[in-house]
Amino acid sequence: MFFFMLLLMFAMIGCLFAVAGVWFPIPLVPIVEIGIQTTGLMLIWIGIGLYVSRSYSTGACVFIELPNPNKTICIHQGKSNAKFIVGKKEEPNRISARGKGYKGVRKFMNIKDTGQALNVAGHDVVISSQDVGHNLPLWVADLVDSWKTHWDVRNETEWEELYSELKNIKSHYDLEKIEFLKPILSDPVRKAELFSMDLDAIREMRELLFDGRVINVKNYLDWSESATPYDNESIIDADVSHKISQMRNFMHSPTGEWMKYIIAFAIIVIAGAVAYQMIT
Repeated sequence: MFFFMLLLMFAMIGCLFAVAGVWFPIPLVPIVEIGIQTTGLMLIWIGIGLYVSRSYSTGACVFIELPNPNKTICIHQGKSNAKFIVGKKEEPNRISARGKGYKGVRKFMNIKDTGQALNVAGHDVVISSQDVGHNLPLWVADLVDSWKTHWDVRNETEWEELYSELKNIKSHYDLEKIEFLKPILSDPVRKAELFSMDLDAIREMRELLFDGRVINVKNYLDWSESATPYDNESIIDADVSHKISQMRNFMHSPTGEWMKYIIAFAIIVIAGAVAYQMIT
């Protein structure tokens, strides 16, 4: 919104200068009028240039293009930042895109498309990562993070061991026999929360997600069959909250703050040059 308002400001001031001969109270010397009109056109193009350059530098320009059913926009997460990448849909269920991908592969990435794309302005949008070889649906990230918080699992091996025991319980008291749950049951609050859950919910490890859906193990296993074989463990190991805080730090980096001062300084310099031209 900041750059859009900046574009409007430059456009309005530029238009006023471009038609100065119409609203100015006294006739202007031709050379002065030409100079003011030229300054107005320059201001308009400066506003357009700032908006376009910001759009391309952030990658947001990809959403302005018309939707293409053969293209997918990837929000590609790297080690330190994320960027918008336009990928081409390939068979079977692949996305080919230029960038740095799984295991450091450069140039063209071959991302496994596991579905669950978001629709943004008619475009198919998926979340991909440099750490895995497939796109990452939002519900999978939320589910894995919920399992880590709820059951204290650190990786897929621990999750599989826990699930193999939970799916066979007959009553809540069987939970006390599971060695992995002893740290959780030692906390009275967490123990009461666990014992208040329905047995079927415990057996299926159901979780209420951010969008109001209740997802269980079967939903996750059905999805994981379409993902690449050895990448699920990297999803479990990845700390979702760390990725969110990393992106927050990137969005509020000092570069953005300095950009505001540079733009304000440029506006003051341009305004001073125009005022000097009118006075002289």
